[in-house]
Amino acid sequence: MKQESQPLTGRTLRDAGIQQAVDNANQQVDGWADQAYSALRVFIALHPDQTFMAEDVRNYAYDHLATPYPPHCRAWGGVMLRASREGLIRRVGIAPVKTPSNHMANATVWERVP
Repeated sequence: MKQESQPLTGRTLRDAGIQQAVDNANQQVDGWADQAYSALRVFIALHPDQTFMAEDVRNYAYDHLATPYPPHCRAWGGVMLRASREGLIRRVGIAPVKTPSNHMANATVWERVP
């Protein structure tokens, strides 16, 4: 029997790209995704009433927790998506990122779910 394939949507393409970035990070740094996820959990525990963006978590993880850099920062999207799906954080808006090299691109603003 022939297996039906799902139609390509923006969501399926996004999720495939995120998974590719996470898989690459895990290949380059053993267990990277779990280390990054742990860093996110520390960040939200220390900033319970603060909205934040992925770049805030990344910077905290690199500067305070010695989290290794992934091959591409897009891998952090998988960490944020995982935390959202697990109910740890929720999207509350969008705003321009602060990192100059990102040219003020819009990104998700998150908050911890109590």
